[in-house]
Order: sequence, then structure tokens, then C-alpha cells
Amino acid sequence: MADRPFLAQSSKPNDESLQAALGPAYGDYRAILGHTTAFARDWTFTRTGGWLLKIHDRKKALLYLIPLNQGFRMSMAIRESEREAMLRDPALVSVHEAISSARKYPEGFALAFDVDGQSAIGPAELLITKLIAERA
Repeated sequence: MADRPFLAQSSKPNDESLQAALGPAYGDYRAILGHTTAFARDWTFTRTGGWLLKIHDRKKALLYLIPLNQGFRMSMAIRESEREAMLRDPALVSVHEAISSARKYPEGFALAFDVDGQSAIGPAELLITKLIAERA
């Protein structure tokens, strides 16, 4: 699943090409977009990683959606205070290990979740919902 289908600058993703590339994970991709309707979205191209979708509030990125073959990666950075709140939240116990072991960068603690359309996306969706509430 790790291969990135949109590596050429001329191949900016659209709904049709995303549905073909993401395969069974396309429904999960649309679900994440549904949770983030209040945020701006911009497709960004990097020479090393290709196209990715930045979902942000005009000041800070909420998360990045990176298309992969037959799936996508959700990547985000959470602040120290957000990390502490999430580690205290019993509803997020299924992602506590990922949160507690996240590497710290200047932007925050880096988290990434691969979505393949086969595994439950519920914990990642809940994390995003909690993150949105924390930043409100």
C-alpha cells in the first residue's frame, strides 16, 4: 500500500483519480473529509512525496491526507497540551500507545495512521473529532 500514485506534478488528484487509487479506502477518505468540513483544504505538491491534501484552519494544519495505492495516510502534529489531554481521555485508549510514543518535532508530536479500507478507522476518526474539539 505504501506506493504513492500521485508523484508527478501534472497528476493532481481529483475525485475520479482518487477513487481509483485509494480503492477500498475511498469511503474512509470521504468520511474524514466529512468530519473536517469547517476547515480549508489545499492540495500541495512536493518533489519528494508528490501530492498531499492539507486540511487546516488557515493558521495550523489539522492533518494531511496522503494518497497511497489502495489506501491513504493521515498525518498530523499535536501540541503538548493536546497530547496530554488525549492521553487522559479513556475514549482514546486504543490510540494511547501511538500518542505516547509519538516523536516530538518543533511543530508538535507527529502521528500517522495508514488507512486501507480493511481495518476499522473509528479510532482515527475519534482522534480527529477530539482534536477539532480541543482546538475550538
